[in-house]
Amino acid sequence: MQDSFKEIIFGLTLPQVIVYGAMAAAAVIMLIYYMRSEKPVRSALFGMISGAAALLIVNHFGGGAIPMLPLNGQTAFIALTLGIPGVAAMAVLMLLAG
Repeated sequence: MQDSFKEIIFGLTLPQVIVYGAMAAAAVIMLIYYMRSEKPVRSALFGMISGAAALLIVNHFGGGAIPMLPLNGQTAFIALTLGIPGVAAMAVLMLLAG
């Protein structure tokens, strides 16, 4: 099966470049947000720990009304970068997708 997307940069296809670019933009935005807070390290750690805990809870207890989210690099990145809102957004997107 032939891939319809050509490699455009560093061996990545256009969809991969878009996804990695969006992930980098989210990381930069959250870094700026945490640096502007009164206690940046505490804020960042709290957001990362709460996001990881939410991902683990949804992964373990999901399957009914809440879709089960897989544990992989992308979901871990979103949970650690965006925290609980990121996990909630992934759950809603999984619910809407099917």
